[in-house]
Parts: sequence; C-alpha cells; structure tokens
Amino acid sequence: MWLIFSILSSAALMVIFKIFARFEIRVFPSIVVNYVTCFVLGNFLLGEKNIVAEVVWMHHWFPFVAGMGLLFISAFYLMGLGTGLAGAGATSVAAKMSVVIPAAVSMLLLHEKPGLFILLGMLLSVFSVYLMRPENKDGNGSRGLWVLLLVFIGSGMVDTGLNLVKHQFGTVVDDYTISTVVFGSAGVIGVFLMLIQKGQLPRWKEILGGVVLGCTNYASLIAMFGAIGAYKGQTAWFFAVNNIGVVWVSTLISILFFKEKISRSGYVGLMLAALAVLLMNIHAFFG
Repeated sequence: MWLIFSILSSAALMVIFKIFARFEIRVFPSIVVNYVTCFVLGNFLLGEKNIVAEVVWMHHWFPFVAGMGLLFISAFYLMGLGTGLAGAGATSVAAKMSVVIPAAVSMLLLHEKPGLFILLGMLLSVFSVYLMRPENKDGNGSRGLWVLLLVFIGSGMVDTGLNLVKHQFGTVVDDYTISTVVFGSAGVIGVFLMLIQKGQLPRWKEILGGVVLGCTNYASLIAMFGAIGAYKGQTAWFFAVNNIGVVWVSTLISILFFKEKISRSGYVGLMLAALAVLLMNIHAFFG
C-alpha cells in the first residue's frame, strides 16, 4: 500500500505542475508556498509533539535532516534551469534516470544484494524511461548538457539522502517530524530567495496552487518514507519500481486527460517498463 500511495501521490505532483502551466501559475512562488504549507501541515499533524515544542534543533540528527531542505530547493532550481536550457522533456528524463544513484548507494552503503533479475530490471527501467521521454522541441542543443548532468546528480542525491536519513535516524525520529523539518528548511531558504528577487511574490493563484501542491507533496514524502521502511533491505528495488510506476501513471494521465501524444518509442518504453517490473518481481511468481 505504501508503494501504491507513493506512486499515485508522486504522479499527482506531475499532474499539478501540468495544471500550473495551463493556468499560467508561476512555479517558483508556488513552490515556496508549497514548502510553507508542508511545514504548517506537518506541525498540525504532529500536534503537541510539533517541532517547536520538541525543540528538535537540539537533537543530533537535526543538521542532517535540515540539510535535506537545501537539497530539495537546489534540485528544484536545477530542474528549472535545465528546462530553460535543454527543454522540459530532456530535463524530465535526466531526473527520472537518476534512480540509478539511490539504487547504487543502497547496494554499496546499505549492503543490499538484489538478484540478477532485479539488476536486469533496473537497467531495463532506465532504458524504458529514456524511450518514454516527451518530444523535445524547445531545447538548445549541447548548451544544456552540463545542467542535465547536474539535474541527474541533484535528483539522485535527493532520493539517496531521503533513503539514508530514513535508515540512519528512522528509529529515533518519526517520519512526520523528519518531513516537517525537511520542508521547513526548504521553506526558509525559499522565502529568503523569493524576498530578494523582484516580482516573485505569490498572487492568489500561486497561493491556492501552492497549498494544493503542499498537501500532495507532504503526502508524497510520507508515502516514500513509509515504503522505504516497509522495503528495508530492498530499497534499490523500491526506487526502481516506484520510478517506473510514476512514469507509467503520469504518462497515461497525460494521454487520457491532457491529450498529449507520445512517439512510437514512447509506447515501446511503456512495454519495456512493464517487462522491467515483471523481471524485478519474478521471484514473487516463481519463489
């Protein structure tokens, strides 16, 4: 259930950004409102154990968890820069293919040992994501290659950081506190950046959109933490399957509700993604 919830909530985030584009809702101020919403919502859910009452900044884990907020806002900036230089399609592919980073770290640092079929499925999943890339008509050629590499690294570091934080501190601090601290840190940085930039203050559309995005984003992170905990020892598998699921669901929604078209290679990618999931779960069918 955590895996399904993670896939659906993450796909919902992509749908919300598509709606932003359709209604000309600016992304950056919406993102900042989103982080503030996550922080407020997290403290509300924590109740008497909110991060102010618990004085969380005095705990040994606080600097590491708060540092994730910097990763979050940095990855967002890189994706925005990549969209401008290399196009939305190429940037999306770079972010999705970064799944190999948390998977590799899980095997190297957490000593996970996925079987041969799972490894083959992971490689196939990366290739399937590449095939499902949107047609890119707004890119600027090789000028964006360097930022695509940074998007790849940044997105991979976010997932890796969340995985390591959950494994390292998951027994001493709950998922809601971790999520609230991460989003609160990102919110502080975002508000500061918004205030020093002209014309970035949110309008009512950004406030409304940011609140909706924030509620979904908070649910998405809680779901990811829940799934990481449920699949402890198999997180490389989780990140690969989760990534494929998000691409599958968001692609189908784009086709059905946003009338987007995908190329022949995109359909091949969808089929290869299904095959990758089958390979990574072959042990469940044949023991």
